Amino acid sequence: MGHGGMSCGMKTMRFVMVAFNIIFFLIGLALIAVGIYVLADPSLQKIKKIFPIDGNPELEQGLSYLTVIAIVILVLGGVLLIIGFLGCCGAMKQVKIFLILYGIIIGIIILFEVAITIYFVAFKSKFEDQIKPKLKDALQNTYEGPLGLISNTNVSKPSGISIAWDFIMYNFQCCGVYNRSDFDGTKKWNRTNIWANASLGNSTNFKYPLTCCNMGNVFTTNWNDFNSAQLQSAATCAMTGNNTYTIGCYDKFMDLINTAKTWIIIGAVLILVIELAAFIFAMALCCRKRKDTMYYSN
Repeated sequence: MGHGGMSCGMKTMRFVMVAFNIIFFLIGLALIAVGIYVLADPSLQKIKKIFPIDGNPELEQGLSYLTVIAIVILVLGGVLLIIGFLGCCGAMKQVKIFLILYGIIIGIIILFEVAITIYFVAFKSKFEDQIKPKLKDALQNTYEGPLGLISNTNVSKPSGISIAWDFIMYNFQCCGVYNRSDFDGTKKWNRTNIWANASLGNSTNFKYPLTCCNMGNVFTTNWNDFNSAQLQSAATCAMTGNNTYTIGCYDKFMDLINTAKTWIIIGAVLILVIELAAFIFAMALCCRKRKDTMYYSN
């Protein structure tokens, strides 16, 4: 190895660091694309109205939890983009300032991730206690039912927030926030059964939404795709309460997350290991650069 030459181990370290940071760069681009999509896609605008940050159920535009999530994704994508750039350039060209900045950013991210993990584990129940009552209040103040989306009805078209609730309950097979009893206190829901005089007896009101009943559960947002037999079957369920979904949508989402919990933990551990390795590699390359400079100055 000549003066200033790089050992096989250091070359391998640099190669691995460049490879990982190219991946970081590409992931950053992908996250930015996803964040832009969440902010711009019209269909997701309906869902975002269900989570207003200020808790005002009448607010149909503006900042929401979904918007915040999109912004977080954009910021995360931008950070990964910067990390990938600094890591690649710092490792390939051995630019000391890039390696230092890269190490600092990675170190801050590691500390932040550890802090977030501790907070989530310690305050998970507190978060649930705060968010579920707000969602229930929003449901009871805004839900209007899906009948206005069906052709040839005299029911007025529901608001975007109400459509979002039906979209979630139908496609995720859940009912309400806690459970179906959340609909006992709704203020805007027109419970009239438009099929009452056809074949469903004398009952004229629904106890629960049609979307709390099984209608085939093919992923859709077009209520005109259902035939009359499906809708009448759901109407019977909605009037009697028999065979409605018993799980609330919040618990349903948590169950979906818990189902993938093992893979989430594995992914988080792998990310942490990669970040620690990147931090160590960056510091090693930076120290080598400094040693080379001291050697030549002598």
